[in-house]
Amino acid sequence: MKRAIWLAAVAASFLAICSSQAPLGAQTAETSLQSVRAAIVQAIGASDAAVEVKTMGNIFVVSRVNTDLNQANHSARDSEASRIATIAAKSIADKPEFKNIHTIRVLYVASLKSGRYKKIIDTVDFRKDPSGVFHFHTT
Repeated sequence: MKRAIWLAAVAASFLAICSSQAPLGAQTAETSLQSVRAAIVQAIGASDAAVEVKTMGNIFVVSRVNTDLNQANHSARDSEASRIATIAAKSIADKPEFKNIHTIRVLYVASLKSGRYKKIIDTVDFRKDPSGVFHFHTT
């Protein structure tokens, strides 16, 4: 009887652990996103809170939150965005979860401390050409 209770407890614990975890693919994508974010933070010397990354469909989005460049001119943001896009492109190039990304978008946003409202200051896009290289996109 004790063995049956013990086995039931182990099985219940195993099910609880498995059901609380994200699917393996989601864990891989999230891990990859965080490694790209860390590479960007290190390369541009930003604080952790000043860089957010996510994917939206086929677009890889890097948000620069409350940066001093929000008050700068567009060309200054373009310069930093080019560095960010280069880092992001190299970081996602060999990762299968990002193979369908066709745009890297760098957003400059102002956010309230609560994080509930973000105002987009500027957007800089880089589009992938047929050879797989991301280029600055002008409209």
